[in-house]
Amino acid sequence: MNRILLLTLFVFSVYTNCRAQSNPRYLILFKDKKNSPYSIEKPAEYLSQRAISRRNRQGIALTTADLPVNPAYVDAVRKTGAMVIYTSRWFNGTLVEASDSQLKAIKELSFYKGTELNLPVANLTMPSEGVLRSAAVTHKFGTTEDIDYGNARAQLALMQVPVLHQRGFEGQGMIIAVLDNGFVNGNTVGYLKALRDENRIADTHDFVARDGDVYNDGSHGLNVLSTMAAYDPGRMVGGAFKASYALYRTENDDIEAPYEEITWLLAAERADSLGADVINSSLGYNTFEGPFNNAAYNHTYADMDGKTTIISRAARYASRTGMVVVTAAGNEGGNSWRYITAPADVDSVLTVGASTYDRSYASLSSVGPNAAGQQKPDVAAVGVGAIIGGISGNVSSGNGTSFASPLVAGLAAILWQAHPELTAQQLIYALKHSGHQADRPDNFLGYGVPDVVRAETIIEEQFTPLGTEPEIIGQMALSPNPTQKEISIAVPAALAGKQASFSLFSVSGAKYWSAARRLQTKEMIAIADLPSGIYLLHVMVENQEKTFRFFKQ
Repeated sequence: MNRILLLTLFVFSVYTNCRAQSNPRYLILFKDKKNSPYSIEKPAEYLSQRAISRRNRQGIALTTADLPVNPAYVDAVRKTGAMVIYTSRWFNGTLVEASDSQLKAIKELSFYKGTELNLPVANLTMPSEGVLRSAAVTHKFGTTEDIDYGNARAQLALMQVPVLHQRGFEGQGMIIAVLDNGFVNGNTVGYLKALRDENRIADTHDFVARDGDVYNDGSHGLNVLSTMAAYDPGRMVGGAFKASYALYRTENDDIEAPYEEITWLLAAERADSLGADVINSSLGYNTFEGPFNNAAYNHTYADMDGKTTIISRAARYASRTGMVVVTAAGNEGGNSWRYITAPADVDSVLTVGASTYDRSYASLSSVGPNAAGQQKPDVAAVGVGAIIGGISGNVSSGNGTSFASPLVAGLAAILWQAHPELTAQQLIYALKHSGHQADRPDNFLGYGVPDVVRAETIIEEQFTPLGTEPEIIGQMALSPNPTQKEISIAVPAALAGKQASFSLFSVSGAKYWSAARRLQTKEMIAIADLPSGIYLLHVMVENQEKTFRFFKQ
């Protein structure tokens, strides 16, 4: 684990099984971050360069919420005898196990502000029957040979994802964080071999058991991951099969408790610190189990206003850092609850409902609006008969918004790869308004199933007002994007040999480079020495001009 991620976690492996704890757990909140050794002016001390760059290219300023918790406060809490488990910079607090006397001592500290919920968030001394909130009802088609690449491709083709794949946008350089119940056998199944062999597992952490292993608990997360990351031609290929992934276990199948909302918060903070671009969360919360199944803990529909529950507040923070947060609407459509679950109620989160392959509403899918009256879900994707990978390396099908959500998350990652100049919220806007029912959105499918071609038209028309592009120069193409060392400009034959001028600018207008030369059919421009960020390359040929946007990693 690198030094930056260590600053977001205070992990003490005194206990490795949450059911064996001897004292309740509390999320203790602090009044401020005064006298902190960290500052907004030195973000590299607590955020990765990727996280900083993600904010910079979207014009997102750092705030005190980004600062780690004051270590002196954490030390003072520890001196009461309470066990410090994790800290939360967004909530400005620390998760502890504490006895009654230790909790009393904490409350007497001068910087103590309060306790989240004013109650324990976990006291898991015994297991109960687990439930899968947004989980899938799965079945096998028979043998793995019954499902070929064509079947797996259909759920992507519905959104025209192959259009981006054909242009080389397969997730390269993007990081998707997956928050779920675990990834059993993710370190061995064949359809993730390329992910492992190419060292694209960027980070892992088990926030529930804290045993350092995300591959020994829970199959639901593996099913979800497969829809994005699988690469097994002829059997299954995911939507962003060249992306990197951070795998975080936040869900405990033994019991449904408010603690899982806090582990989600902690995982989202870690994803932010890592520099993740997209979060997928196929989880949702409304009621709890065991000692937490009462009015003090259970959520009501009125709580689904996007800003009340712990997990929804955490998702709002995550969105404000410039990540695209994609979450399942929930599978409550046929139940008495019926509505979306948290954090699907958050306005800035991309909430995904379930559709059939003919883009019809799937009756299991939770409906909106949220309690504030905002239309939800935002979009939809295949959630009935979705193609997923299993723990034995098999390929099967499943039902649920759990699988619709990562299909959209994978699309979001590669569309953002193709258009890195967009902000997270601009990308969400384009995806929403590309839906098949964008002219008549509702609280069942939102704007409908996104479409890559429509989304790129929206991006071109609304977010790319760059110069004039007569027909011939408009055929010029820049690749790769994002890039690290150089860019290539493909020049149409009709322009080869003509005199051209090139100018390279930052998005702020500062000129980095200019040159004039006769065009070849492929122009190579070295950019390895440029700092990370978004740049504009302006090309002028006679009376024609074109401006390219690209992202230097």
